[in-house]
Amino acid sequence: MPHVYSISITLAMLAASPVWAQADSAEQTSPCVAEPIFHCVQYLDEGEAIGHFGYNLQCPDDAGPAAELFIDIGDDNLFSPGRIDRGQPKIFLPGEHVDEYEVDFTSAEVKAGSAVHWSVLDKTVTVDFSKTKDGSLDCSVLQ
Repeated sequence: MPHVYSISITLAMLAASPVWAQADSAEQTSPCVAEPIFHCVQYLDEGEAIGHFGYNLQCPDDAGPAAELFIDIGDDNLFSPGRIDRGQPKIFLPGEHVDEYEVDFTSAEVKAGSAVHWSVLDKTVTVDFSKTKDGSLDCSVLQ
C-alpha cells in the first residue's frame, strides 16, 4: 500500500504542473505555445544542403523561468514528407532559439525542388527548395 500512496502523490504532482506537457496527441495541457522557425539553408558542394531551424516557446509570465514543453516525435512534432524524425528537439525551453539545430537534406531533395515541412502542434514551417535557390535564404548571404 505505501507504493500506491507514493505513486499517487507523484502523479498528483505531475498533473498539477502547468507547463510540462506530454503532447503526443492532439490534446495539449500546457499554457505555453511552441512555434517552429526555419532560419536558412547552407548549400554544400555535393548538392546536399543543411537546414538551420529553431523555435520560439512563448509561455505566460506566471509559468516561471523553469517552464518547458515536451513534445515527442510523432503527430505533434514531425517532418514530412519522408522521415518524421530529423533530429528536431523534443524539449522546448522558453524564448526564441533561432539556430537551435540542423537538418541534413539529400541532393535528391534539393535538386528536385522538394518542399519539406516541420510541424509542431498546429504550426508549420516549410523549406521549399524550389524557392530557396535564389539565395535569399542562403545562410552565407544572411550572416
